[in-house]
Order: sequence, then structure tokens, then C-alpha cells
Amino acid sequence: MSKATVDFYFDFSSPYSYIASCLIEKVCEDNDTELRWQPLVIGGLFKSNNTTPPFTIPNRARYMAADLESLAGFYGIPYKQRTHFLFNPILALRATLAASPEGERGKAVHALFHGAWAKDLDLGDQEVATGLLNDAGLNGATLVERTKDDTIKSELRENTDRADGLGIFGAPFSVVNEGEKMFWGHDRLELLGHYLASA
Repeated sequence: MSKATVDFYFDFSSPYSYIASCLIEKVCEDNDTELRWQPLVIGGLFKSNNTTPPFTIPNRARYMAADLESLAGFYGIPYKQRTHFLFNPILALRATLAASPEGERGKAVHALFHGAWAKDLDLGDQEVATGLLNDAGLNGATLVERTKDDTIKSELRENTDRADGLGIFGAPFSVVNEGEKMFWGHDRLELLGHYLASA
């Protein structure tokens, strides 16, 4: 029997994806499941689904700010309220895809998420992204340079289109065995673990 897989769809601009990224590896390890990091462009999903981004709704944005601080404290995850909520995540998303799926990609994901949501850094800045990747033991300059490759650009578009085709409408989403079962949000990881354990 082949090993079960979980595709973790995320965007660096999603703070709930950051929370989930810090938790999902243990869920997969505990259930002998292969974790595959799948960056996507959440703005593309919002457009496809004619959805309003949550941070544009004032009451929801205020709630999110308090909620994220509570979650970070509860889970013991480093977190810093961003001075400017919006940043362009495309460079970081492409750099993640440029990293090898075996070993490097997870390091890139954690380094870039940490930079955005624990250090309040702008991932759209090439020097910032390069430095974060270097600090994670990766070749930041090479990964950032590869973000210009058409193959990497296409892969990010394909990831977003695949997610849309699966019915994904936000981030994070955890997809078991390429669509067998899907879980939306950081707060569904316990259900994901239960499903993997019982499957």
C-alpha cells in the first residue's frame, strides 16, 4: 500500500496558513503521512470565487488581529502584528517552488513564514527573501534568481488552478490523497489527524 499524502495549500499572505504550517508536520509525522507543500496565489482564488478578502471587512479584520495573537500564545508560536498587513507574496511563493521538495522546501516555507509573521518583514523584497532563505541554510540568491524562470511561474499558476479545480477557496487547505478528503483552516488539523489515523 502506498503512503498517504497531504498536500498543504498555502499563501504566505495568510496568517492562518502560518499558524497551520507550524503544526501540520507533527500531524503528518504522527500518522506516517507524506506532507507536500503547495504554494498558491490566494488572490487568484478570491477572484475565481468572487470572494471578498477577510481583511477588507473592518470588523473581521479587528477580530483577526486579536484572534491571531491568542492563537500564537496558545500554541507557543512566535508572532508579531504586522505594521502593514499587505505585502506581495509572489516572489516568496515562487522561491518556495524553486526549492527541492526533498528537504529544502519545508525549510524555505518555515523561514519565509517566520519572516512575514514573526519578524514583520516584507517578503516582496528580494534582499529580505534572500536573507531569510540564507539563514535557513539554503542558497537564497539561487532560489530568488530562479523565481524568474518561466517553469517556476507556470508551476505556481498550475498549483492555483489545481486548487481551484479541487474546490479550494482559501488558505490553508489540507488535501488528503489528492482530493479524497479536504480540511480548511488551522483549526481542522485535529480532524485531519483523526482521519489519517482511521483511514
